[in-house]
Amino acid sequence: MKYLERISFRRPRLLNILHSFGIVNATSQTNEIELQMIEKYAAGKKLALEIGSYQGVSAARIAKAMAADRVLYCVDPWEAVNGNINPCYAIFQRHVRRAGLNGRIRVLQTRSTQADELLPDELDFVFIDGDHSWTGVEADWGLVGQKLRVGGVVCLHDSFVPRDEPWRFLDSVRFYNEIIRNDHQFETIDSVHSLAVVRRLAV
Repeated sequence: MKYLERISFRRPRLLNILHSFGIVNATSQTNEIELQMIEKYAAGKKLALEIGSYQGVSAARIAKAMAADRVLYCVDPWEAVNGNINPCYAIFQRHVRRAGLNGRIRVLQTRSTQADELLPDELDFVFIDGDHSWTGVEADWGLVGQKLRVGGVVCLHDSFVPRDEPWRFLDSVRFYNEIIRNDHQFETIDSVHSLAVVRRLAV
């Protein structure tokens, strides 16, 4: 697994070739226990958003857990590489297609700062795992404030620093501690590893 992660980051074009032949699976920076918790809170939801979809692993897990008439919006720029399709986007498309979820997932190939007019209101579930810089998470959180309904749930990746992974002290951790935990419109209801789960309250 660690070898595949190194290929994914350093040689995504190679990973894309191997994935196209079914030799390897799509990879994710979200571990299994985090994915299980994301599935738990996505279960039965009808209108969801994922910010930062990478290779589609979490998107497929979310979409499968949602209600039968679900729609999952996936926001990620997947910027072109030397004029060619981003290899991670190619893997995402293939992974979603192989999972039989094309009709349930709508791709918005852009950043969250440009996505507000492209998304419906009253989302009931959001998973954030995009740009982990302060300005990136701030933009993602601003979109949540506009689009998430009361009672809706947000899963935030890299909001805690796991004991065995001190390198995870990212801006997203600081933003969660300084902004989200102090936002009176939200309450933290669950957590595992680096993942925080918050719910929007009626105010």
